[in-house]
Amino acid sequence: MKKNKTTKGKIGDHPVDLTLQENYQHIRHDILRFADLDRNGHLNNVKFFEFCQESRVSLFRAVGAHDGIDGRAWLIVGLSINFLAQVHWPGDIETGTIVLELGNTSLRLGQGVFNAGRCVATAEMTMVRVDQQNDRPSPIETVLRERLMLLGGRA
Repeated sequence: MKKNKTTKGKIGDHPVDLTLQENYQHIRHDILRFADLDRNGHLNNVKFFEFCQESRVSLFRAVGAHDGIDGRAWLIVGLSINFLAQVHWPGDIETGTIVLELGNTSLRLGQGVFNAGRCVATAEMTMVRVDQQNDRPSPIETVLRERLMLLGGRA
């Protein structure tokens, strides 16, 4: 498989292969539903985004970073996905989420979607912490920053 920008991330100067499940410390498990299929009988492409969203939200909840805390929220300002393989029903999906970069008011996440032990998609997103009162970027809280730093990938 050709490695490109969406299958290779970086934590600092260290490359991280988003296609390797062992690189993720946070993984969410989901069961495929028949309703997740498209008319061709495989997983609808929109569902990949939903699995990525659920994994990201569960990671944020685990570290206390979910929206509404102290009037702050996360906004996605960039999102890309690379589809690597088809997924058929029945089956399970495992979605890993990793912190690739942590800035003052923003972060970049990498994700891998896995089915039957193979990586079927990778995604990257950039998010900004925003003050909900004035809709302006807000520094990521110190305790939250420390928790998120622990979720960086294994090089």
